[in-house]
Amino acid sequence: SVKTAASGGGSMWPLILGGLGVGALAARQGMRMAQRSGVKMEVPPVFTGAAGAFKGAFGGLKNKDTLSGFASPMDRAEAKKILNTTDTNPSKDSIREAHRKLLVANHPDKGGSTFLASKINEAKEIMLGRKGT
Repeated sequence: SVKTAASGGGSMWPLILGGLGVGALAARQGMRMAQRSGVKMEVPPVFTGAAGAFKGAFGGLKNKDTLSGFASPMDRAEAKKILNTTDTNPSKDSIREAHRKLLVANHPDKGGSTFLASKINEAKEIMLGRKGT
């Protein structure tokens, strides 16, 4: 016969996971106390190597243009980047077309972000000259 938790044969998993959690907290507190008392702890080379590999894999993301947030207030150069227009002075029709394509792809009613939709709208307003910088 198979024992279930309801019939008195409770699972040991909560006790095992709870014990691991308490053990981890105790180890952390022990390490903190050791550091406060002046004990020097060396980081194993396995972890420094992994951190170096992580930095190497994502080191190209340090480019300012790729990870910078939105400017506040948005300027014309950023509006051109958002609308993906490369012309120095794009026509009103090309601005509206780029805006329409982006908004269709990122509309909040279709699962897109409200924040991105507002930025796309703001970029259109700036490029059409309706909103001052």
